[in-house]
Amino acid sequence: MAGESKITLYGPARIPFTEKVRLALLYKGLEFELVEPASREDYWRWNPKSGLLPVLAIDGELIPDSTAILIRLDSLYPDPPLLSSDVRIRSQQQQLEDWADENLLWYFNKWIRIRDAASDADERQGGLRPPAKSLRRIAAWLQAGGTWERPETGVVRGIADRLDDLLGFLGTRPFFYSDRVSMADLGVYAMLYSLFLGSIPGSQKIVLSRPPLVEFMRRVETATGSVALTT
Repeated sequence: MAGESKITLYGPARIPFTEKVRLALLYKGLEFELVEPASREDYWRWNPKSGLLPVLAIDGELIPDSTAILIRLDSLYPDPPLLSSDVRIRSQQQQLEDWADENLLWYFNKWIRIRDAASDADERQGGLRPPAKSLRRIAAWLQAGGTWERPETGVVRGIADRLDDLLGFLGTRPFFYSDRVSMADLGVYAMLYSLFLGSIPGSQKIVLSRPPLVEFMRRVETATGSVALTT
């Protein structure tokens, strides 16, 4: 079936959710074509309902959402599986994949908002001192228990905390909750991959300072046959 099907992955390369699906396709030994959007119109053309990518096309069937794509791939191409046959472990893997998508994505989105807000502020004020009204608001915020921590510093600190959580989840196993790759590992790897590429200032250093996670990434790259980026 794999040899007869035409599979196309639509999505920007080097974003976590596209990377997650790409790794799943590699892991299952499926031939596919990666097509990146050239314009905003491509997003809506490939996913008319939400305009969100990635979308996977299998013989004309369009499947949006990276998690739904992995589940569909497992139903069509069950070997090797992306979830354990053990019900308890399967649940843990599904929960961690969702955790990676939601919790780590929150920090990416937070960073984008901070970056865009800073850019807008510079454009409006031209680098001038904030007006007195803004200064009064800052003073009130400090009196209420705020700190002078830069917002981007808070994002980096939060990411470091989440990666420490991952170290606890991984423990001494080669992969999360199992001895073989699952969708949980692909989801976590995809987020670490983006951080390793420096998508947030300082994020690569955070990953590299946690050798067990770097080794985990290398094991996923070996298992899926992906080009190693962590060497």
